[in-house]
Amino acid sequence: MSHGSVFAHTTVWQLYNHCSSAFVQIYLRHANARGDESSHCLTDFLLRSDGFGRVQLENAMSGKFICFNKRHHLTVRADGSDKKCYFHERLTRSGYIQFQSIWKPYLYLGFNRKGKFQDAGKLMTKPKCFNFSKLKRTVLSTRFIQCSSAKRGLNHAANDAAASNALNQRLLYKFARESLLRRIRA
Repeated sequence: MSHGSVFAHTTVWQLYNHCSSAFVQIYLRHANARGDESSHCLTDFLLRSDGFGRVQLENAMSGKFICFNKRHHLTVRADGSDKKCYFHERLTRSGYIQFQSIWKPYLYLGFNRKGKFQDAGKLMTKPKCFNFSKLKRTVLSTRFIQCSSAKRGLNHAANDAAASNALNQRLLYKFARESLLRRIRA
């Protein structure tokens, strides 16, 4: 796959973090959970599976992978073939998803309420920060829309739009969670 394009009918995922109430994104050279649902170029991921229950989180636009580094912090890499870039997808009792590192099983992908990387030592005290919901989207076109580099000014309209967008994200999250829980109960 060439960077910046996808084949027709490719499934992409957005990962909603419940602690930050935002989506996981790769922005510049960092991964965080401050993404907006509508910024698909930053928040769309391809979940690559190797057939052994291991997945990689690859940003659909940039082709970069979310990985751990040797200091147990999150990093973004162009090559995701290292063991540090593979995760087990765990389903919690409450219907959420957690990503456990293959490299070090005690490491989990998590973000604090500000969207920054959360140390895995807080898994028991702040379990919400390690919970994700996956939102599925099918890309019908052969190309992703290029990201706009234009900066928006802070004004009333932008603030109103941000508040409205936050409400929409919460409603979308609740709908996705209920849908997932219904499938689990069935």
